[in-house]
Amino acid sequence: MTIPLLTGVALTQSVWLSRVNLWGARPDLMLLVVLVWAVVRGVDEGLMWGFVGGLVVDLLSGGPLGATPLALLAVALLAGQPWGQGLGSSVARLLFLALVGVVVYHLVLLIVLASMGYRVDWGFALMRVAGPSALLNAILAPFVRQPLAWLERRTRREGFAL
Repeated sequence: MTIPLLTGVALTQSVWLSRVNLWGARPDLMLLVVLVWAVVRGVDEGLMWGFVGGLVVDLLSGGPLGATPLALLAVALLAGQPWGQGLGSSVARLLFLALVGVVVYHLVLLIVLASMGYRVDWGFALMRVAGPSALLNAILAPFVRQPLAWLERRTRREGFAL
């Protein structure tokens, strides 16, 4: 059930959301799904979703294979940790994790691209893409949380296998 769900998320992101651009910001549905799943279900399942979802995204994109799973694994590892429990309400924690998670995601992608020989304009990428994207995706995170919280409750006992 995980693979069809993450494939649908990747297709939605690649086909419809790739056209959305608000002052350099783009909604990243796969990143939000992985981040929220790691928050509600834990680091282990977040890592699994990040790896599988990242591979599907990479197969649909023209980027280097493996870059997106690596970036999503970093986000899942960050979001699945219990250290943020004292940040206040679950919404405040989710907003904070989304802000930080998007920046980490972009940093990992940029490091991978630079290490593979791609020319990276760090200032532009961080200030004009990662920054606005962090704000937009933090705003969208609570809306992604609602259906995933429902899914988590529905699949709590049996787990959510591939």
